[in-house]
Amino acid sequence: MFTLWSDMDRLFNHSFSDMFSDRMMRRFEDSDAFVGARRMNLLDRGETLEFVAELPGVEEKDMNLTVHGDTLTLSAKREVSHDKENRIYLAERGNYEVQRSIGLPSRVDADKATASFKNGILRVVLPKTPESQPKQIAINA
Repeated sequence: MFTLWSDMDRLFNHSFSDMFSDRMMRRFEDSDAFVGARRMNLLDRGETLEFVAELPGVEEKDMNLTVHGDTLTLSAKREVSHDKENRIYLAERGNYEVQRSIGLPSRVDADKATASFKNGILRVVLPKTPESQPKQIAINA
């Protein structure tokens, strides 16, 4: 009986590890199903949270960023116009819209948040509220 369970575990682990391998995920990311999804990171820097998003081809006027409670929401769109007077042989760049809401792991002071956008990279620094910041505890000997 133990051998049967071991064989089943091995079969399951092998099948799923192949399915979600880096090679397979790269194929999925490059496919049309992944178009519109943009890479984003949320980092804890101690006293602040830093949100970074790749938004190639988006202009500042086409972005909206809000904090409501413990949720950060970003919406952005890119519109690419194609020349209708000439023949197009290859058109891989297209329009996209993205809207993401990210739950923040701690409370932030939205009034003190700053955002910058350069070379298609959006950086948002969200200062944590004082009660959410890490505190050093002195140890008495």
